[in-house]
Amino acid sequence: MKNLQIKNSQFGLIVSLPGLILLLLWVGLPLMLLIFVSFTRYDVINPVKFVGLQNYIYLFKDRIFKLALTRTLIFFAGSTLVTFLFSVPAAWFLSRIRYGGTLIRTLIMFPWAVPLIVSGFIWGWIFNASYGVLNHILTTLGIIKENINILGKSYLAIIAVIIADSWTRIPFMTILTLAGFTSISKSLYEAASIDGADIFYTTWHITLKLSKGPILTGLLITSIFSFRTIDAIFSLTKGGPAKATYVLGMLDLDYIYSYLRFGLAGALSIIMLVLCMLIAGIYVFFLLKE
Repeated sequence: MKNLQIKNSQFGLIVSLPGLILLLLWVGLPLMLLIFVSFTRYDVINPVKFVGLQNYIYLFKDRIFKLALTRTLIFFAGSTLVTFLFSVPAAWFLSRIRYGGTLIRTLIMFPWAVPLIVSGFIWGWIFNASYGVLNHILTTLGIIKENINILGKSYLAIIAVIIADSWTRIPFMTILTLAGFTSISKSLYEAASIDGADIFYTTWHITLKLSKGPILTGLLITSIFSFRTIDAIFSLTKGGPAKATYVLGMLDLDYIYSYLRFGLAGALSIIMLVLCMLIAGIYVFFLLKE
């Protein structure tokens, strides 16, 4: 039996080896090239020169980098929080629907299926200062007297891009959380009901506590995507107004296409990768505890 298990494991390794090699080539080579570029002065004017940690030192001293990092953390935290606050109640509601649940689950996936850049343009139409739907609704209800330039005000622009980004994350997070809710044995709810537990008690002590794994997994994925994405920001504000929505991804884009400083872009990309790994490490720590 032991020899058979060893042969099966060896066969599995042999079968998966080509795919692993391809994956390493696909991911490993570009990553190694990026790491190399991050230690060089690489632009279109001067020859490539190894500069060690100078790119990283420059970034950590740069005021724009610090500003972009702050905006990134605000955007990341806001998008993750909004996604969580809407996804978990939506999943709970869907788990209790007896009829039409399949149709609703299909419809709720629409924002996730729409390309992020298209989603950004949709929200641009909603937030438009002249003919935007949101301004029209608010003026019709008498909440505001005249249209507001939502994307033109710093404190409103960051909220707007957080909402636009969260809109694309909520469906995935909802379905993943719903899978966790529906995997819980009904006998636990029946036993709790016999003991006199109400809906609030069962939701907190059974539904949520037994679904921490799927919820944390969903938050991990959505957090990393929110941290590195620039689609909604690029299509709505392009980092403005007054760099109120200028995140690290936008700075990286400028280093590549506007300033043509590829060494700095590589260093910034590595910093973003390390930050994403730190975020992932925190989630994995809590997942392993579960």
